[in-house]
Amino acid sequence: MTNKKYQANRKRFLAGALTAAFGCVGSMPALADSEIEALKRELAEQRQLIGKLMAGQEAQKQVNAKVEAQAAAKETATADKAASGISVYGVADVSVSSMNSGAGHKMSFGSGGLSSSRIGVKGERSLGGDLKAIGLAEAGILLDTGNTGNANVVPGINNSAASSGGQAGTGSQLFSRQIYAGLASGRYGSATIGRQYAGSYLAAAVTGNAMGVGLYGYSGSILPLAGMPTRVNNSLVYLTPNFYGLSAHLTYTTGSENNVVSDTVVSGTTKTNDKAGQGYDLALFYRNASFNAAATAWNIYNASYASAGEVGLARKTGWQLAANYDFGVVKVYGTVVGGKISGGNYETVTKSLSKSSGWSVSAVVPIGSHRIYTSYTNFNDRSALNKDARLFGLGYTYDLYTNTKLYASWGKMLNNQNATYSLADGGNLVGNVITTGFDPEGYMTGLNYSF
Repeated sequence: MTNKKYQANRKRFLAGALTAAFGCVGSMPALADSEIEALKRELAEQRQLIGKLMAGQEAQKQVNAKVEAQAAAKETATADKAASGISVYGVADVSVSSMNSGAGHKMSFGSGGLSSSRIGVKGERSLGGDLKAIGLAEAGILLDTGNTGNANVVPGINNSAASSGGQAGTGSQLFSRQIYAGLASGRYGSATIGRQYAGSYLAAAVTGNAMGVGLYGYSGSILPLAGMPTRVNNSLVYLTPNFYGLSAHLTYTTGSENNVVSDTVVSGTTKTNDKAGQGYDLALFYRNASFNAAATAWNIYNASYASAGEVGLARKTGWQLAANYDFGVVKVYGTVVGGKISGGNYETVTKSLSKSSGWSVSAVVPIGSHRIYTSYTNFNDRSALNKDARLFGLGYTYDLYTNTKLYASWGKMLNNQNATYSLADGGNLVGNVITTGFDPEGYMTGLNYSF
């Protein structure tokens, strides 16, 4: 019985095992289909993810390209800005002065005691390498009257003698100080055409004069009377590069550009022709840390001649030596000048300054933010008119802020018995000396701001 029961149990076990085995075999296709579908779904999800990643990478590339383009544009703009530019500059000078030119002391408010007030625009444009185009336009202004350029004098009691930067014209010469354009190169120098300073005046006003272009008593207010050109119209100026401290300032002017060859009446008493104002000015400069020097010469036709007695235009010729040396505690300046106005019978008719000479010594003592100036000038008119003069000047400046100075000065012109020279400063209109032999004297204080 036990054996029979064992056999029965064995049969049932075998049958169950077979049934289970066949069941597994039957279910295998269903299981395979399920796994394949899962794999397909996973693959699709991975494809979507890869697509998103690739899209993100493309977007990042576009962002990077945009950033790089912006950076390149910024660099280009910076390079263009460095290669070209326009700037505005100027000087605002106001003063209070008391001047006696022969009618008693008169107090007045002015513009240009230390240096002439002005406003200018300059620009440059790179043309490749170190070559660039340059241009400048500078107008003189008077802060006391609002006049600009070479305007008419505002009526005043005996107050119409023009100083170096004052206005005493009759027309609309807006850029009366200077205006030019041309090319410049660090290797070859610069060449410009327009209304420009002559090198001789720069030597007289800067190299050989402690007071610069202003304050009562500065030598630049009288020594150029020797016939020296100061600013010249229709001029070509070539500035050489600096070579071991040496450089040249070469000026040629065509003058009035009158193309009528025959003599033409300017007024009832004067005539002119196509050579009026034509000529040249040559200046050689040497500059280093403590010693600076200049040698200049000029040869320019006069603007007109007297129709009664003179037969043609006279020539203004002359020379100048100027130098300064910085001893540290004091800087000393000196100038020697000689000139002639001759030809066309000028020496026997008009005569004025047909031959003249002069010299000056000046000095500046720096004490911190303070500067103390002194100057003496001797001018000798060797023509038949014999109008000699001596000029004394004292000055003081204080650096109130950067580019801002307070100043004060005293000056006195000692005219001989034949002379009527006025006492000039940096740019104000000053009193006319009417009485021969009178010695004008003035006091002044003011504020000068450059920008």
